[in-house]
Amino acid sequence: MAADDDQGRERLVRCCIRPAFALDRIELLPDGGIAHLMKTPRRGRTHRVMSPMEFMARPAALFPTPKLPLVRYHGVIAPCSSWRSLVTPKPPAAVVEARLRPEHAAPALRRGKRGSDGPKTARQAPSPRGLTPTR
Repeated sequence: MAADDDQGRERLVRCCIRPAFALDRIELLPDGGIAHLMKTPRRGRTHRVMSPMEFMARPAALFPTPKLPLVRYHGVIAPCSSWRSLVTPKPPAAVVEARLRPEHAAPALRRGKRGSDGPKTARQAPSPRGLTPTR
């Protein structure tokens, strides 16, 4: 969009501020229910009558849950693919050099009292015979 495109900017703003529902098709009933006028009648019905909770649950089902990835990669682009490094673009040399500097290095891993393979908590401690304890 060009900087002087006032009509394009107005179309964009109208699209962004548009309500999620056509408000003239929603009607509040005296008993507290909500009647929604359907665009096309289905099975002879013109309205769908719902409780307020059911009315809000319908659009809420369309939104993804938090921390749910919306894109899943399969095949060569998958995160664990051994061919991924062959098909994805390489980072610029400046980024690679910055990662190799000491201030960006990963901190040393802290080991337990018995080394890296020793038990960390009392629950993980092995039994005298090497068998796992039962609860």
